[in-house]
Amino acid sequence: MNLRLPLIIKILFLSSFQYLYADYSSRDEVNNFIEYMSEKHEFSKSELKNLFDQAEYQEKVVRIMNRQPEGTMTWGRYKGIMINDSRISAGKEFIESYGNELKRAEDIYGVPAEIIASIIGIETRYGRIKGNTRVIDSLSTLAFDYPRRAKFFKIQLEEFLLLSREEKFNPEEIKGSIAGAMGYGQFMPDSYRNYAVDFDKDGVRDILNNPVDAIGSVANFLNKKGKWKPNTPVAIKARAVNQVEDFKSSFKPYMTDIELSKLGLEPIEQIPGNLKFVPISLDANEGYEYWLGFNNYNSLSRYNRSKLYVMAVFEFSNELSKYL
Repeated sequence: MNLRLPLIIKILFLSSFQYLYADYSSRDEVNNFIEYMSEKHEFSKSELKNLFDQAEYQEKVVRIMNRQPEGTMTWGRYKGIMINDSRISAGKEFIESYGNELKRAEDIYGVPAEIIASIIGIETRYGRIKGNTRVIDSLSTLAFDYPRRAKFFKIQLEEFLLLSREEKFNPEEIKGSIAGAMGYGQFMPDSYRNYAVDFDKDGVRDILNNPVDAIGSVANFLNKKGKWKPNTPVAIKARAVNQVEDFKSSFKPYMTDIELSKLGLEPIEQIPGNLKFVPISLDANEGYEYWLGFNNYNSLSRYNRSKLYVMAVFEFSNELSKYL
């Protein structure tokens, strides 16, 4: 078999490869972005050009973004990874260290302490795994080499540059997840700018390295963006009483108790206050689990639009509540 490629294919392949891995500052769309940042926010063009000279395409970012576990795993497997003895033990230690701060955040923002602790544990194992990819690399890769969500990530890149200027970060040094999320609670740049708080009153909003600020910031995020409703449930379990009919997947509650029986489901406890809910089905290890999600289920989804993620936070919080 002749494995030699025609010359034109070689040229196209090499030019595409070089295009992907070339300095970002040499690309027209990046220069247009630099121009935009200069005109709208008065950034120095030369400083931004130097920054994008140093930004590097990250193949792993695109690869992992296309294989997010929330889109490929069953609930049984996902739950086993997210809620296990190791993470519960780490959560207990975190609560022992920061129980007062968690309770203070609950008092101020109305978000239960165990929910705050659960999110920080699910996101980063309480700061142990915050991500080791430079944010400028991940956001540049996603803004300019990930067409499916380029619009969203260009906004995040803009927000990251503004955040770096406001908080006096060196944008070449900040590291985070493959999606550009940062710190204990894995805030995207816009969430950092809009919802991070100086919870320990030391004059700095530091959710990168300060767990106390992270506690207050997660609670503030759920209170403001999530519109958390105190003293109302996240979800209650349901059971199948007949063959379960297909239903609309949603995070926002839309159904009433009267409609539930038509699906072949019933709650295992009384639905409080005639609240609207959304039915949830989860592919567990043995058959399906059914739940009813309320407004706070929708609130948690503002953190991550995955029912597996939301239910993991909820179930983990139930475990952590034993230590508060």
